[in-house]
Amino acid sequence: MVKSFTKAGLVILSSVFLASCTIPSSNEQNEEREVLLETKPSPDETFIPVDLTIVSIGDSLTEGVGDSTGLGGYVPLLEQKLEEQDIIKEVEIINFGKRGNRSDQLLKRVQEDQEIRQSIEGANSVIVTIGGNDVMRVFRANFPSLTYDDFSAARVQYEERLSEVFSEIRSLNPEASIVLLGIYNPFFVFSADVQEMDMIVEEWNHAASDIASSWDHTSFVEVADIFKNSEDNLLHTDFFHPNDRGYSLIAERIEEGLMELMNE
Repeated sequence: MVKSFTKAGLVILSSVFLASCTIPSSNEQNEEREVLLETKPSPDETFIPVDLTIVSIGDSLTEGVGDSTGLGGYVPLLEQKLEEQDIIKEVEIINFGKRGNRSDQLLKRVQEDQEIRQSIEGANSVIVTIGGNDVMRVFRANFPSLTYDDFSAARVQYEERLSEVFSEIRSLNPEASIVLLGIYNPFFVFSADVQEMDMIVEEWNHAASDIASSWDHTSFVEVADIFKNSEDNLLHTDFFHPNDRGYSLIAERIEEGLMELMNE
């Protein structure tokens, strides 16, 4: 809109300048007006704001557990950030986050929950958070005698189910952009003896990234480095979920991923 207004202003100034020099006949005025209307360029499409409908599915990170405001973690923060973009007018995020969801449970919901399925069908974008509870399940089931092989076997099952989740989303909506959020490592809080935990999280994220990259118009968003490299405490008092600052940083990463897909 700014560009269109500027060009319109130049046209008006030019008309005033010409009028001050001569007084054309009514026919000449009509001819000039017709030429101006015919040559005026159309507005650039990128300056027409669009509305976005986003469906968020997954675990407690989507539900917003740990958010002191109780408003939904990254969801309201992401809405605000996206609406600050020039090309976006209004954003609606439909939140289907469910605390404790593992990949098998999320897959079942996407396959059977008609509200989720209908929402995905009408969405511009889908955000997925899943995997943290799959890792935690292995951790709890095998603690304190954890081994690397315990996580490797579970990762294979996670990859299969995650691929099916993507397949379900694409069958419902071939055009929607998809953002998959990676997992992070809070597990050192529970056991400093598991030195391989960072490597395990990295491998799970690598597998998830590979799956995401196999689908068009899809982005994998890394967040593990946010929690690993920050000097600030980004975890809630339960030492597992993000706190308010953690959710704010996650929202920034998701925004980057979505905008990259929109600009493709």
